[in-house]
Amino acid sequence: MRETQEETGLYVAAVKLLGERVHPKTGRLMSYTACEVMGGTAHVADTEELAELAWVAHGEIAQYVPYGLFEPVQEYLDATLTA
Repeated sequence: MRETQEETGLYVAAVKLLGERVHPKTGRLMSYTACEVMGGTAHVADTEELAELAWVAHGEIAQYVPYGLFEPVQEYLDATLTA
């Protein structure tokens, strides 16, 4: 949760661990966690880690992530945002 605040200016609380994997493009171990925004103002707070930040509709995700999301993340978003 600390990293989210440092990179985006948002304070979040963990809701559910969605999964972990070695990212296929970076080789880094990634942990994917669904979070609830508790406060803060969204902005690019760490320009070395983020180029941009955007709130997008469920149907627009593919425009921002054309190679697709990690399957457990996509499944969570599909279930949560269409429920």
